[in-house]
Amino acid sequence: MASKMHAAIDSNKIKINISMAESSDYESPLECEFCDAKVSFVNGFTREVGDKIISVNPYFRLKTRNTHGSECKYNVEGQVKLIVRESEGNVLTQTESGKFELRLLAVKKAINELQYLAKKKNKDETDDKKETKEKEYVKSGKKLGSYINSALRVLKVRSFCEKNTDIENLLELVFEGVRLPWKDFYYEDKDFFRCYSNIRKATVTVPVAIVGVVKSIRTIDGKNGKFSVINLAGPYRKTDEKDTLDSVSVSIWSPDIEMFESYKVDDVLLAFGIFDASGVSEKTNKSSTSSVKKFRNHDLRLWPISKSQLCKVNG
Repeated sequence: MASKMHAAIDSNKIKINISMAESSDYESPLECEFCDAKVSFVNGFTREVGDKIISVNPYFRLKTRNTHGSECKYNVEGQVKLIVRESEGNVLTQTESGKFELRLLAVKKAINELQYLAKKKNKDETDDKKETKEKEYVKSGKKLGSYINSALRVLKVRSFCEKNTDIENLLELVFEGVRLPWKDFYYEDKDFFRCYSNIRKATVTVPVAIVGVVKSIRTIDGKNGKFSVINLAGPYRKTDEKDTLDSVSVSIWSPDIEMFESYKVDDVLLAFGIFDASGVSEKTNKSSTSSVKKFRNHDLRLWPISKSQLCKVNG
């Protein structure tokens, strides 16, 4: 169980960064910079996500049959234990078996309560009670936000792992007493179609995590004011019609036009919360040179109530 690493130590005890590794400017074998675990270098590469070419950054990874020391910063179990110790409430707990649980119902309730508080604050403010209401909202919001933040910290640990198995044997996801597989909770861009399908057919709303590359950030004029929107790059897939492709549109919306100001195009973004999956809609392809004339769009949309539902995970 280990995270991706951004530096290593070579046989001459010299710290090797990514640029040095790309130039093969080191002496093998490589070790973790914080313990004696053996590591290897993985070159960067590119991949296609829909109509966007995405660069995957190079990194160091743990070699097979090696483990990080218990106190090493790249040890996933150590990172999760620290988050559990620092978390509030019953969002993260350790079971009798020694494993850890992330209780998604508690997170969902925190998100719902924050939404209720925000609506209540906007509705019943009077001049003589405005300051009191503001203090109550900030105090309650800070506590509820800490629940969401604890979950996000765990998800950030997962985002620096190569795959679900690096964390799923350590930390279990629980919703109303039922174990939820990581593959049905944590979705990368290759999983967006499956995420859409799972949300559409779900009988109970469960918060999920989506990780993708920012394709665009826009400000849109709506009926009730301006909205800030982040769009993530999503995959295409073939259909029975030669001139038609299925597409997935993952977007994150906020009436606070400053909420996304710390993000930019090509950032790898982790978004966590209650996503809506609307019905499939058809859209004509504006490119006159393409053989694809139509897209069938599968829309996934998130309206975060707290900034702690989002974070950048590419360094």
